[in-house]
Amino acid sequence: MTTETEAASVRPSVAYSWQQAQWQRLADLHRDRRLPHALMLAGPAGTGKRHFADCLAALLLCLSPVNQVACGRCKGCDLVRAGTHPDLLMLQPEEKSRVIKISQVREATDFLAKTGQQGGRKVALIQPAEALNVNAANALLKSLEEPAGDTTLILVSHAPSQVMATIRSRCQLVDFPIPETSVSLAWLAPLVTGHKPEYLLHCAGGAPVAARDLLQGDVLEQRQELAGWLQAIGQARISPLDVAAKLSGDPLQTVEWMLQWVQAGIRAAVTGVDEGLNEVEAPLLEALAAVPEQIGFRFMDKLMQLKRQLLSNVALNKQLLQEELMLDWQALMKQSALLQQSRQQMVNGLL
Repeated sequence: MTTETEAASVRPSVAYSWQQAQWQRLADLHRDRRLPHALMLAGPAGTGKRHFADCLAALLLCLSPVNQVACGRCKGCDLVRAGTHPDLLMLQPEEKSRVIKISQVREATDFLAKTGQQGGRKVALIQPAEALNVNAANALLKSLEEPAGDTTLILVSHAPSQVMATIRSRCQLVDFPIPETSVSLAWLAPLVTGHKPEYLLHCAGGAPVAARDLLQGDVLEQRQELAGWLQAIGQARISPLDVAAKLSGDPLQTVEWMLQWVQAGIRAAVTGVDEGLNEVEAPLLEALAAVPEQIGFRFMDKLMQLKRQLLSNVALNKQLLQEELMLDWQALMKQSALLQQSRQQMVNGLL
């Protein structure tokens, strides 16, 4: 008899509910032996692409699939679950690095050129594909152009436009958009008891897995701390340079949060809709909604450009970047205050 714990240990790897269309498509191709040798799972971060890739790798290496998912019981599944399957290679940036290096890709090409040790398919999972530097991407091209038999490359990308065009063109694209809010909330709510799932989903830009992961570590605290500092800059209670000196996290995270707030402020100015921010972040939205539209869009464009640069692994001076951001924020808040003051004077004049 299988106990509950044992059942959990052999449970098949199943894609998330919002990924069923993509799963059915690829599972059918695999069943019919028509699965492309290279796939690119593309879409915003936090939508569960890595989980999907893991599930697909498990299916491809499973010896006895059940209903088009890995059985969770065979030797292949045991090895995948233990992280020791000899025919499965995970390729990602090394610790403290943002790039996948050519030496790592050479290891992967050697792996792909060999016969599978379990006598079946070999799978290489590369994440994120945009982390491949130019030399690494070029080294990977041969494996994409001349794949060995029974080989599948699964590339996960949060920003496919940042992946070399020659790599993209040799992969079949599988798109993973942000799920519908109702679907995300139905999945998220049972996992975040004691927290407001709507707020978490908003913080994650609608990405449900990213929303769940916000509860790991002190990410939420860092976000709210940044919101408090930005509010203090706008009220002239702290110097922008002092705030820049305090920022110790990933500058990409800072840029993404600021971009999210600016976009929410622009939407609020147009629609007047409250997006459900908490009491720490709501004042930012109010101030941003008062920023002149042209200036708000200009700042948003700058944040988007910075995000692209950070994702493309361009060498940027972290401290100078954050100092410039905080000074720009101060200028933005001054524009907001001037406009609010002007509107109040008009109201007073009418009265």
